[in-house]
Amino acid sequence: MQALCDVSVLLPLVTDRHAHHACAIRWMDGVSVGEAIVCRMAQTGLLRLLNNPAVMQEDVLETDACWGLWHRLLEDDRIRFSPTEPPGLDEAFRRFTAGRAFAPRLWTDAYLAAYAHAGRLTVVSFDKGFHSFPGLACEVLGTSPPPG
Repeated sequence: MQALCDVSVLLPLVTDRHAHHACAIRWMDGVSVGEAIVCRMAQTGLLRLLNNPAVMQEDVLETDACWGLWHRLLEDDRIRFSPTEPPGLDEAFRRFTAGRAFAPRLWTDAYLAAYAHAGRLTVVSFDKGFHSFPGLACEVLGTSPPPG
C-alpha cells in the first residue's frame, strides 16, 4: 500500500523522544520499498517543526541540521519524496474545502487529503480529522478503525 505521510507521522519517525515515536516506527516496519510517500507540503512541515524551539525545545535543529536530517531520512529506501502534484489535485482540493468552516489545519489537511485522493494513496497520520474527508483512504495510527 502506498501511503502519503502526514507530518504527524514524519516528526515522530525522526525524533526518538516524541510520544508517538514507537508507534510510528512500528508502522514504518511494515512499509515496503518506496511505499512511504512524502510530498512538498509534508516536507516543509517537517523542516518547520524541527527548526521550531517551541516544538523541539532543547532538541531544536538549526536549518543546516534540518536539511541533514531530511537527507538521512531519504536514505531509507522505503521513503520516496514526490515533489510533483498528481493530476486532479486541484479539483479534489476544492471539493475537500467546499462549505467547510475555518479550522486551524483545514487547508493543510485538505491539501494532503486531495493529494492522496488524486494520487490514489492512503494518508497515514495520527490525526483523526482525516476521517472527515469523504472517499479518502486513510490510516490513523494509534487508534481503532472507525465504525462501519
